[in-house]
Amino acid sequence: MKIFFSFILLLSLTFNFYTFSYSQNNSVVPNNVKSEKDLAPTNPLYQLRVTNIVRGDETDNNENSLFFDIFIYHTNLFDSGPFEYAAGQFYLNFNPGIANGGTLSYSIVPNSSDFTNPDAIPVNPTIAGGQLRLERNVNLDPGEGPIISTVFPGTKIVKMKLSTTAPAISANQMDLSWLISNINQQYSEVYAFVDSVSTIVTGDGTFFIDTTETPLPVELSGFTSNVSGNEVMLNWSTSSETNNYGFDIERSLINTEWNKIGFVSGNGTSSSINNYLFEDKNLNSGKYKYRLRQVDYNGNYEYYNLTNEVVIGTPDKFSLKQNYPNPFNPSTKIEFDIPSDGFVSMKLYDINGREVKSLINEFRYSGYHTFEFNADGLSSGVYYYILNSGDFSSSKKLILVK
Repeated sequence: MKIFFSFILLLSLTFNFYTFSYSQNNSVVPNNVKSEKDLAPTNPLYQLRVTNIVRGDETDNNENSLFFDIFIYHTNLFDSGPFEYAAGQFYLNFNPGIANGGTLSYSIVPNSSDFTNPDAIPVNPTIAGGQLRLERNVNLDPGEGPIISTVFPGTKIVKMKLSTTAPAISANQMDLSWLISNINQQYSEVYAFVDSVSTIVTGDGTFFIDTTETPLPVELSGFTSNVSGNEVMLNWSTSSETNNYGFDIERSLINTEWNKIGFVSGNGTSSSINNYLFEDKNLNSGKYKYRLRQVDYNGNYEYYNLTNEVVIGTPDKFSLKQNYPNPFNPSTKIEFDIPSDGFVSMKLYDINGREVKSLINEFRYSGYHTFEFNADGLSSGVYYYILNSGDFSSSKKLILVK
């Protein structure tokens, strides 16, 4: 019996030896369970890159400016999981001699970042001796940071503009380099949310400068506007194009967001002059800005701004336009112009002269107006709409087909 129990005890000890190991604090940990160190989150690895260095202003081709992009590219998705960006400050060494005797300025190109949360964009661009500085953005909470792309070249943090008051940036080398460690002063830093904690990951990145100065994909030789009533004709010309997919046309009321209003196809790669036009119709009175968003076949883009504001004034006489579309079902638009503020009435009548619906019955400011009429609930047929304002009265026929 003693031999039997001795055998059982030996078997048990052997099983425990092969099944368990001891941690540094002598607690027993199964071999098939990862330690706390194994379960620790992995920091994201990334590339931080200055690229697309372009000489010449994007609006009028001046030679007194340089532009460049700062991209961040996530390189270890399968190890770290998604890279949620928390913050960053970006310091670059450069040669201030490129000022060419003028005064340098350093600025962020508006609306140039791929970050959908504007609070993630670095702030306060400044020049300090031989350094270009971008300060850290405001603190974000987990879930608010942008996710960094794993597709090269990555996510564009920002586009920067370096200008001089001299007629041209000097031909001297820009001599850009990253400032990534300095005992005596601040330097470039990147933070990521790792397990929902803002964590410095500067040491997990590699830093690059693409020093080759790249030409603009499109050389714009002119961009103008012409106003007729409440319509704007945009005209632009290119003297050369490289890999040009086309142009998004964007419009903004003064101090409002940009909106895409159309697209015009480009001419790919061309060394000849190409002329383009786009007509923006049925605008209300006000001041507008326009810009082109030139897109190449790789998805890269550049902005070209119309230098002047476009002003749509007030009409000099009353006018009632034919609805469009016509015939229609169920909606159509009716445009009318009024040269002075006043009470406006627009009513709908059937073919027998009976009033069917009051469309407008209110005070309106002078200007160009558009009314959208939905005919749900009305039968197919011919109708008339009549506009009255002051001594003015006018009517038009519309046809509803269901």
